[in-house]
Amino acid sequence: MDGQDEERVYSVSEANRMADGLLQDLVLWVEGEVANYRAYANYAFFSLREEEAVLPCVIFGEVMRDAGGELREGAMVLARGRLGIYIRRGQYRMNVYQVQEAGEGKLRREFFRLLHKLAQEGLFDEALKKPLPAYPERVGLVTSLEGAAVRDVVRNLARRYPCCHLLARGVRVQGDEATGDIVAAIGLFNRACPVDVIILARGGGSLEDLHPFNTEEVVRAIRASSIPVITGVGHEPDLTLADLAADYRASTPTGAAEAAVPSSAEVLSLLREKETTLREGMRGALHKEEKRLLSQEGRRPFRDSEVLLAQAYQNLAEEELDLLNRARAFLDERTNRVEDYALSLSRFPREYRDLPRSVTGEASKLVASFHSWYRWKEGEPAQRGREMRSRMAAFLAGEEGRTRLLASRLQALSPLAVLSRGYAVVSRAGERKPLLSSLEVEKGQRLDVRLHRGILRCEVEEREEPAEQAEDGLVPGT
Repeated sequence: MDGQDEERVYSVSEANRMADGLLQDLVLWVEGEVANYRAYANYAFFSLREEEAVLPCVIFGEVMRDAGGELREGAMVLARGRLGIYIRRGQYRMNVYQVQEAGEGKLRREFFRLLHKLAQEGLFDEALKKPLPAYPERVGLVTSLEGAAVRDVVRNLARRYPCCHLLARGVRVQGDEATGDIVAAIGLFNRACPVDVIILARGGGSLEDLHPFNTEEVVRAIRASSIPVITGVGHEPDLTLADLAADYRASTPTGAAEAAVPSSAEVLSLLREKETTLREGMRGALHKEEKRLLSQEGRRPFRDSEVLLAQAYQNLAEEELDLLNRARAFLDERTNRVEDYALSLSRFPREYRDLPRSVTGEASKLVASFHSWYRWKEGEPAQRGREMRSRMAAFLAGEEGRTRLLASRLQALSPLAVLSRGYAVVSRAGERKPLLSSLEVEKGQRLDVRLHRGILRCEVEEREEPAEQAEDGLVPGT
């Protein structure tokens, strides 16, 4: 053809093989909805479709049997395979090697991958988890302000422990931006709004709905928090990575609220037990101190201080006699030595012979000093006696003041002190258990009203439904 090479002409099968060869290197994951599923003994045909396209697929043997329930009409799946051409028919298709559920299946796969990674780092170790405060004053809540979770937490906190303060931080708990909101809220409580415990809560949902609580960012934020974190995410069977990282995991928002604070009824019961224990302990301590003081008062040295002084006088006399004997022996020994020295010095010039007189003068001074010290020592026992009486009086006065202080504290803890401020304890006639609600009595029932002084016998004429039920059984007197 005019010097040009003739173009080769291919057969249909050659063209299909060439196209198949070009596609053989394309191995990929494809997500789509299963359609036109037709299963046979050792293979199955189906299509992966979406709104704008369809991809024919074929699956063989063990791969088809391993797919199990994932391959069904209308199911969303992830299929991994090699693209190619069926040469006989020239049909474009994908030869599938692996099938798994899409959507939640993908999220579940990511869940276990991240679970394994973070577990190897030790972020779920029990040793890292902080203890929850027994009596928190401020509780931080991280949740959506529009869901049922916030109502459950607020209602249960108010019911169980109304004296605590609740600080709520509204966040998105679903969607792509929820993770950033949750991490920022936990950081805010740690930096600017210190609380005793943080509750991270939301209602139940699918694995996709709970995805923000299965992210690495939220897990690390919980572990980095210096404040204990309680999670109440979803319902009983739901488990998230945030639950594993939290210092305490509750199955629901209600359970998280109950775990964060104690029951006020249990606290009041504990306080009553402590009051009883303290009263008994104080009574026992006072009785013991009283017996000790009485026993000390009955001892002879405290009844008659002259006993101690007589013993001191006797010891002083014995020491004085011993001191005098030692002084005389010392002076005699020194005198003999001086006389010996005088005889020895008589052979020397006059200035040496005058030395004995100087020594005698010094000895006289020493004796005068000793007598002066002895006269001062004679007056010391009387001074010691006066000091002992003064210290004993101060000790008894201090013990008396301490006893009065303990008695005043015991009186302040007495229930009668509460009644003296105008309150009353109401119980059914013949019973001692205080009533806490108007729902516990019926019209016409007889009641005992215990005042600070005396008891009133009353009969119920009318009952009003309570707006708020009292917790302590005390009502103001009128």
